[in-house]
Amino acid sequence: VFIYRHFATYIPSNCTFITGGGGYSTDFNRRKLKRIANDMGFVHVDITNMGSTWYGSPYDAYLVANQTLYGMLWLAHYEFAMPERESKLGTLMWPEWHFGVLLLYGQHLALNHLVGINQIRLRMGQDLLDLSSTDDRVEYVQQRIRLNLHCWHTDLPFSKFAFKMGKYNQTDLEKYKNDTTAQAYAMRMALESKYMTLEELAAYGRNKSLSS
Repeated sequence: VFIYRHFATYIPSNCTFITGGGGYSTDFNRRKLKRIANDMGFVHVDITNMGSTWYGSPYDAYLVANQTLYGMLWLAHYEFAMPERESKLGTLMWPEWHFGVLLLYGQHLALNHLVGINQIRLRMGQDLLDLSSTDDRVEYVQQRIRLNLHCWHTDLPFSKFAFKMGKYNQTDLEKYKNDTTAQAYAMRMALESKYMTLEELAAYGRNKSLSS
């Protein structure tokens, strides 16, 4: 994830808790999660495909995190067999039911319950959160309506996998100097931070904080 400069200054209206978008839902697991919510004594209001990026007040984040952990523990104990928990099935059951997205399933249960009992106001904020780091358009950055970038599973630039393997090490940053796309922003942030020592990065952060 890459954070934009205005991430820390955006205030959600009406104390809304915002999530990005997710891609875990199928008819099968929607029905299954609704049944599990009933078993847990949770309310379920048929909200689905929430992402794992959260933006909101610390109190709301605490509520969601606490209930998400409870949901994850319940699921791991009652809804997944040992071979699934030990990843012996790989992705055989994906996308219907997969231990690798336990966080999203737990969050699904938590958010449906908290919305259902009027503990939080939820907004699905795909227009604010998790813009792809491969996006080569300029309007989102120029209009300052995005709060962060998300590195999805892709080989297109900017790819976190390519970065980790050193495939961008010879990249000329001048190429991205005047490029205002999300793709270029991610590339500059990743490479500039890599080229700096920890001391240089700390000094840069202090200077930016003082100037703002």
